[in-house]
Amino acid sequence: MTAKPRSTFISIQDADDPRLASYRSLKGKQLEKEGIFIAEGEKVVNSMVQSGCRIASCLTARGTVPRYKGLLAMMASKGAATYVAADKLIEEIIGFRFHKGIMAIGYCPKKLTVANTVETLRRPLFLVALNAVNDPQNVGLIARNAAAFGVQALIVDNETYDPYYRKAVRVSMGAIFRLPVCYERGLASSLVRLKKKFDIRIIAATPDKGTDDIAKAGLSGNICFVFGNEDKGVSRQVLNIADAEVRIPISKTIDSLNVASASAICLYEAVRYRGKR
Repeated sequence: MTAKPRSTFISIQDADDPRLASYRSLKGKQLEKEGIFIAEGEKVVNSMVQSGCRIASCLTARGTVPRYKGLLAMMASKGAATYVAADKLIEEIIGFRFHKGIMAIGYCPKKLTVANTVETLRRPLFLVALNAVNDPQNVGLIARNAAAFGVQALIVDNETYDPYYRKAVRVSMGAIFRLPVCYERGLASSLVRLKKKFDIRIIAATPDKGTDDIAKAGLSGNICFVFGNEDKGVSRQVLNIADAEVRIPISKTIDSLNVASASAICLYEAVRYRGKR
């Protein structure tokens, strides 16, 4: 009979302990170079564990160990080191007030490409692409919306914040772990390939007048919604190859909605439309 792995807590007494270097450098770009990401809070960490992500380590406050006993045991069974320290020491390590109770470092999954990913997905295809969305909070919210409405994959270009950036992971509430992420340098050329090879219609969300009302748009079959930059919207290059441009009718006193809010409305409309058919 195989013995169950036991949680081994490593007590931290020094904020400069070299084993916690990654927790001291929570800047997204630095972590990205190391191929790791930070998960914060019980729900996000639990989602990470359930997803099967490889876990490097966990950091938690000494007083919260009983509360997270089951979660810590699951991470220990996956080979993750568990570091335990006093609240004040953790705040000194990470540089801000530690109110989530638990953090963990995971290894970023292998970066996917659209071509390989789409081959494995069921039909009809339902995808989302992000074009220069440069607020990690919006990226995280869109990822959460996409997972909620059954989107099969998220495509990001090189001008969009990585969905595994710390703030994006936190705001997604762990939804990012359930969503394949495809990284494409040239979004327009990638979308053209999707159209030609997989017969996918490209639907660009834009506040521009003269475009189709989202409620009247045909959203059946293989589709990929594109959401653009918070200030400039979807690039002209992408708009030029889109099969349709749609807008959400709003008050004339407001020029546009936040891109994350707009994504929720567009994806809901797509699910509603596709459900009728």
